[in-house]
Amino acid sequence: MAKDTLYLLKPHFEKDGVQRFCPDCAMMEGYLATYPQLRETLEIVRVDYVRPRAVLVERLGEDHQNAPTLILAQVAPDAGPHGEIQSANGLSFLTDARPITRYLAAKHGLAAPL
Repeated sequence: MAKDTLYLLKPHFEKDGVQRFCPDCAMMEGYLATYPQLRETLEIVRVDYVRPRAVLVERLGEDHQNAPTLILAQVAPDAGPHGEIQSANGLSFLTDARPITRYLAAKHGLAAPL
């Protein structure tokens, strides 16, 4: 069975000469730590901060390089209950931590964010 694929920025990167991290990716790392069983149901790919992010461009196109991004294993028939599922290149995906955690919570019976 194919897995949904979660793309996260690598935890530490430099921007404008300063060490940084992505708050949304950190939220996703916390969600994965809280629900470690998700690591078994997702393919997790960590990408570099610098664009272009080739793996995302290859799958979704130049306009969709955001991280975190969750590409669904199966095409969604609609935008989902919150209208958050997008599509590109025949794939369904979500971006940003809250929509992703809402989707994962609904799919796997986990707690959802406020």
